[in-house]
Amino acid sequence: MAVPLAPAAPPTLREIAQRAGLSHTTVSLSLRNDPSIPEPTRARVRSLADAMGYRSNLLVSALMTQVRLRQRQATPEVVGFLTGGPTEADWKNHSASVGFYEGARHRAQQLGMRLETFWLGPTGLRADETCRMLRARAIRGNLIAPFPLPVYAKPLDWSYLICVALGYAFRSQPLPRATHHHFRGSFTAVENLRRLGYRRIGLMLAPDENSRVGYSWLGGYLSAQQVLGTAPLTPLFAPDFGDAGAIRRWLAHEKPDAIIGFGPKQMSALAAAGCSIPRDVAFAALDVQQARLNAVNDVAGIDQNLPVIGATAMDLLAIQLYHNEHGLPQGPVLSMVEGRWVDGKTAPRREARSPRRRARRPRKRA
Repeated sequence: MAVPLAPAAPPTLREIAQRAGLSHTTVSLSLRNDPSIPEPTRARVRSLADAMGYRSNLLVSALMTQVRLRQRQATPEVVGFLTGGPTEADWKNHSASVGFYEGARHRAQQLGMRLETFWLGPTGLRADETCRMLRARAIRGNLIAPFPLPVYAKPLDWSYLICVALGYAFRSQPLPRATHHHFRGSFTAVENLRRLGYRRIGLMLAPDENSRVGYSWLGGYLSAQQVLGTAPLTPLFAPDFGDAGAIRRWLAHEKPDAIIGFGPKQMSALAAAGCSIPRDVAFAALDVQQARLNAVNDVAGIDQNLPVIGATAMDLLAIQLYHNEHGLPQGPVLSMVEGRWVDGKTAPRREARSPRRRARRPRKRA
């Protein structure tokens, strides 16, 4: 019986360096994707290492990374939480940013890191200044929070940064991102309102609330109509919901018994149009956390699990930091976290109507 040949030992970094005509340090940095080495050199070294059968030992690499970090810094590595908006503290008015931050901060602590906020300015006007600050402080990893405006006047320095987007920030860039499963969220809202006895379920959204998430709110709502058999009501899209007359006309035409909206903005608009919740119509929020942030409690709807999304984004960033993956990836990862339905006073269970009894006709005598 022939004895199988032992597999050839994988090449060492010094053997790869000798074949490439480069120093051992250059090869090591290239295989760690260090931006200090030109990209053509990194690509050539990776290709040569693959051809020679080089395989990185993940456990050893992880240990050496910890050793290098301890030698380089005594304090935890700082991760940036990049925000936008008209003021530096505006992100605290938005439930998504607040929830994302808390989840990411807690996970960063578990990973031995520290989360710190940085403001990019209104429409990103301070992006250059912020990027210079990040580079001066050697802050590699960053989470990008959702912004009030989806497009910024100035791009970030993607070649140096390692970024993960929260929600759909910088949709035009192929960033890894963690977000709520918006399609499933609106579908779940219709599903639970139907469970509570409602059949004519309407949708009220501002156009940017829908387009910002790739029209997933609308997609889930329309799919639920088809799958669950609810009445095919036409959604109402309005920029600011300031036209109470338009809302009243929509209510009179569609006759909803329940309405799904993002949150307090739609609730206030319905009240201004003379519609009482839940007396006249039930209401379910697609983000109950935003309602609570606006001091509106006991709202039925979707809890998007925002801290879990923040923690998931932190995990994605930690992987990129480990592999030193600077710049924009060719195949970005999209991680979706499902929310959960929460009952509330704005959508009470609807009492089932008992069928009317037909009056018995007297029998004719023969």
